[in-house]
Amino acid sequence: MKALFFVLFFISSLYSSNLYKKLVSALYISEDFKTYKLLTKYNYKEYDNVKLKEFSIKMVLKKDELKNETYYMSIISDFDSLIYTNVEYKRVNNIAIIKLDKNTPNTIFFNYNYEKPKRGEFRFTPLNQFEYRYLLPYEGILYGVAYGIIFCAFLYYLVIFFSTKRKCFLYYSLMQFCVLCSLIGFTYLSFRPYVTNTEQAVIDLFETSAFLLTLLFAKEVLETKKLMPKMDKLLNFFIYLNVVDLFAITIFKYSILYEYMSFSVGFIIPSIAGVIAVYKGNKQAIFYTFGWLIMSFFLFILQNYMFPFSSIYGIHIATPLESLIFSFALGLMLRDLVDEQNEKEKLLIHKSKLISMGEMINNIAHQWRQPLTHLGYINMNLQLALEDEKIDRKFVKDKICESNEQIDFMSNTINSFRDFYKPEKEKELFYISQAVQNSIDIMKPLLDIYDIKLEFIVIKDKKVRSYKNEYSQVILNLITNAKDELILKSITNPKIVIRVDLVENKSITTVCDNAGGINSKIIDKIFEPYFSTKDAGSGIGLYMSRTIISSHFKGELTVENKKLGACFSVKI
Repeated sequence: MKALFFVLFFISSLYSSNLYKKLVSALYISEDFKTYKLLTKYNYKEYDNVKLKEFSIKMVLKKDELKNETYYMSIISDFDSLIYTNVEYKRVNNIAIIKLDKNTPNTIFFNYNYEKPKRGEFRFTPLNQFEYRYLLPYEGILYGVAYGIIFCAFLYYLVIFFSTKRKCFLYYSLMQFCVLCSLIGFTYLSFRPYVTNTEQAVIDLFETSAFLLTLLFAKEVLETKKLMPKMDKLLNFFIYLNVVDLFAITIFKYSILYEYMSFSVGFIIPSIAGVIAVYKGNKQAIFYTFGWLIMSFFLFILQNYMFPFSSIYGIHIATPLESLIFSFALGLMLRDLVDEQNEKEKLLIHKSKLISMGEMINNIAHQWRQPLTHLGYINMNLQLALEDEKIDRKFVKDKICESNEQIDFMSNTINSFRDFYKPEKEKELFYISQAVQNSIDIMKPLLDIYDIKLEFIVIKDKKVRSYKNEYSQVILNLITNAKDELILKSITNPKIVIRVDLVENKSITTVCDNAGGINSKIIDKIFEPYFSTKDAGSGIGLYMSRTIISSHFKGELTVENKKLGACFSVKI
């Protein structure tokens, strides 16, 4: 019989409890249809484990409240075992609707007789006319919309968490999941005539978990540990209380914490933290604070019977509204994260170019060394020619032309490097082989110094519209890495082979070496930022190369070990 009286006084909504006090003056139970016992919230527990063969419910109405107004009452019970009632009712599945007005009897009876003794099945919920006309017929739609919004929020931010690895998105997603489960469970049990201890424990576990995750979300999204140390300690205190309550629920089968503490406190605490964060200049905290305050407000008016209809309807309105507000706020946060990430990528690209520019200065020095030496010899020849009494004009003219050729070569070298590192604002049409050749031209003098042979093979070329220098930058990084590995491992007959081909209308450029390959333990990590096998390496070259190919070319950069060494593939 726990179900009978637990539902009568507690599972019924808070507003319904208030309406119950307004309409019902007394409620009695009889186990023999003769002797009736007054029911109060203090004695229903004596029926927790009582199984009855027959019983009767007597409800005494306050007729003064029904003189000028009409109310309704929904009844959930075993109607196949109902043997007598003195009121008419309209049955919809296992729910009966009774109209309460001035013509309703002062005392209503419900008599039951079971084939076998079992728990008494009886639950009633008073309804006003607004609920009966506009909410009860469409409650399925209300519940469906609420669950849809909450489930989408859960799924959407779970996906975002896997993309960003930000814990605030995980906490929010799991909180929405717990809220969804508790609402579904609460709604399911509202159509049941009784609730078991286990069922109540499951609902309380989800509810307490939702409050726990709300506090964790507040800590993370408001950065209380860093910005509000005192508030962080208060949040930690309530987090510990909720954790203890979760263990208590598994033992006592109900929430001890929220038996004595108002649900609204679970949102007032983060609301206070939000107000402090706003005061400290966190504009985004306005939305979180607004959402928490709405939930606090709704829970307060529900618990104080100030809502015009049942709390089960109110909570199905407030919860998805909070989800929408938070989704908007987290959407703004996500936009800022994307902007921040874009700025970081730009800085990393710039840093990557600065690092490679340092190496390219060496290339310039090597390319200039020979023409500078040549110019020195030309000057010596001209000086010797001036010491002769007869100046051979043709000789001088030839030497001037020869020196101009060397100067042009040096000037072209500067232009090549300048164009290579010049920021590109607009996309251009270019052949893949041209971009690759630009990288080869810059690296060739350095490769020659270390006797590294480079073989460039174009099987099928492709013309694309994008940022040519960025593609060249990627190839340059791959050639540089291959060169470093060949030198580090002192490979005999070092060689780099670059191929450009077209497969299924996608350009594939491979850069392969014969340095023996990449250790299988780290091959999956080489594209991670700041991961490097070099003592002085920055660890951003391959990461930025993959980012450039993925973001600007919608392609992919991969690596695999071949027979002779590592082979990187750029597919766009």
